[in-house]
Amino acid sequence: MSILPDPMQMALNMVPFLAAVFGMYFIILKPLIAYLDERDAAIEGGRAEAEEIEARIGEKMATYEQQLATAKADVATLRNDQRAQAQSAYDAVIAQARTAAEAEINEAVVQISATRDAAAETLKASSEELATQVAGQVLGRQVASR
Repeated sequence: MSILPDPMQMALNMVPFLAAVFGMYFIILKPLIAYLDERDAAIEGGRAEAEEIEARIGEKMATYEQQLATAKADVATLRNDQRAQAQSAYDAVIAQARTAAEAEINEAVVQISATRDAAAETLKASSEELATQVAGQVLGRQVASR
């Protein structure tokens, strides 16, 4: 009994093993590698397409943001123009009202002055007459009026 195996027996045992390995390579491993390569290519293609779509979306977003900024600037300009027009209209109305109020005040001052002067004249005449009557009663005789 020898420790070394029989080479012929080893060669005969290797034939089915090698046939099984080559069969598994061509039946299982080669299609699996091809499938994994196709999958990797599809994944890379999908990533490239996703990056392209993301770049287009970024460009469109930049365009939309630019348009939005332009629209906001236009609205701000329009708002400021409208505010300036409203302010000028307000100032015109206030100036007109102020002018009308000043005219009314001046007219009232003239009327009050005329009424005051008339009242002063009336009071002066009344006071002279009253003074003459009081003096006549105090003196007991008629006093001549001026």
